[in-house]
Amino acid sequence: MRIFNNLLFQDIRFSGISSISRNILQKRKVTILVFHKPDSVFFEKAIGELGKRYNIISFEDFISFQYEETDALPTNPLIITLDDGWKSNIDLLPVIKKHQVPVTIFLMGGIINTMLHPWFSFLSDRREKESLKRVSDSTRMSELKHKGFDQTLEFQERAILNKEEIQEMQSSGLITFGSHSLFHPILPKCNDAKAAKEINLSKENIEAITGSKCDLLSFPNGEYSERDIRLCQKAGYRAAVTLDVGFNKPGCDLFRLKRISVPDQGSISELLVKSSGFWAFVKTFLGRQKRTRRHAGLIE
Repeated sequence: MRIFNNLLFQDIRFSGISSISRNILQKRKVTILVFHKPDSVFFEKAIGELGKRYNIISFEDFISFQYEETDALPTNPLIITLDDGWKSNIDLLPVIKKHQVPVTIFLMGGIINTMLHPWFSFLSDRREKESLKRVSDSTRMSELKHKGFDQTLEFQERAILNKEEIQEMQSSGLITFGSHSLFHPILPKCNDAKAAKEINLSKENIEAITGSKCDLLSFPNGEYSERDIRLCQKAGYRAAVTLDVGFNKPGCDLFRLKRISVPDQGSISELLVKSSGFWAFVKTFLGRQKRTRRHAGLIE
C-alpha cells in the first residue's frame, strides 16, 4: 500500500498540478501547514524542499500584516505549525536552528510539564477515537473512565514537552508557542464553563512557562463553534487556527484560519502534493460525490 501511495503522489507531483497550484492559487495567499510528530530526518528534508518553493514566514509576521498593515508579505508565504507539543518535538530544534525557519507549536496547557497523556493516545482503535469525538464531552469522559483512563492519570513515560524543553526551544528565537486547550477535548461538545476553562487556563499556563504572551490557539481536532470563537476573543487571543482546508487571503477571519495537514513521515512527493492543497481538493470532491450517491440511494 505504501509503495502504491508513493507512486501515486510521485505521479501527481510530476504532472505539474501541484506546481500550478503554487504559482496561481497560493502565490498571494498564506498557506499554513500542520505537522504533529515528524522525525528530525524527514522534517529536515521537508524544510529543505518547502524552502525551495515557498517563503517560510513566522506566524507573528502574518498577524502583524493582518492587524497593522505592515509591508506586504512575500509571494508564496508559508507558515509551519505543529499540534500537541509531543516530547519528540525537541529533536527538531537542531534542524530549525540550522535552517533558521520560524515554527509555531501549539501546546496542551494542562499536559505540558507533567506525566499525563492526552486521552486520544490512550486508545489504539481509530474508529473508537472517532466515535468518542462525536459524543458529548461528559459521555466521552465517562467512556474513557470505563476503559481505565482518567485525565489525572500519570504514566511512567512522559509524552509531552516539559518546561525545560519548551524554554530551550523558545530561546532559539525561532519557535513560538500557542495554545491547544488544556486537555484536547472537542470544544463544541463541551458545556460553556468547561470550554471557557480549556481556552482560558491553557493560555495562562503557557504564559507562565514561557514568560511570553500566548496569542494563538489551535482548536483541538480542528473543531469549533461560534461560542468558542467568542471565548477566544474574550480571552485575548489574536488568532485561531482550524483544520478547515484552504489558503488564507489578506483580510481573512483571523479566528477561522485554514490549515493543511501534511504527513509526519513518508515521501517528499506526498508532502509537496498535500502542501499545494490539491490532495484536499480531491478528497473533498470525492466525499461530495459519495454523499450525493448515498442520498440518491446508489450506495448504502
